[in-house]
Amino acid sequence: MNIHNSYFAIRNPLHIIEQWLHPYKHTKTINYADKPLLISWTGRADSEFKKRTQAIIVEMQIYFSCVVQKRVLFHEQTNHTKHKVTDKLEILLRPVEAESCDPVEFAKQHPVSHEYKTNAAQKFRPAWLKLDYKLGDWHGEFGI
Repeated sequence: MNIHNSYFAIRNPLHIIEQWLHPYKHTKTINYADKPLLISWTGRADSEFKKRTQAIIVEMQIYFSCVVQKRVLFHEQTNHTKHKVTDKLEILLRPVEAESCDPVEFAKQHPVSHEYKTNAAQKFRPAWLKLDYKLGDWHGEFGI
């Protein structure tokens, strides 16, 4: 049993120190589909926002496959409907279904078959989103 990657795992103390040194001190609450969404980001992310000439698009994805997974993806462009947060940040939420339930393919590429358009899927609403930028990469997590 791999308890280190489980739900009950004890958090890495270095991660706790990292959050203490780089807190999510910038916040904005927006109305996302008639529900408040709290967006928080670190000072590093704020510095990166200021350097940008166009908005970064943050996709909060609920990925239905063998297991349900929440993913945060970052795009320069997308054809999907976005919500503007600031001039440098746009967001969207997409519930999607995997092409198959092959664990190897799932772990490698997260292949998407289609986006869920059902009433139940459209009722998903994010409650919070946290963004950070470290070591040249965007990082994010969200909750429903």
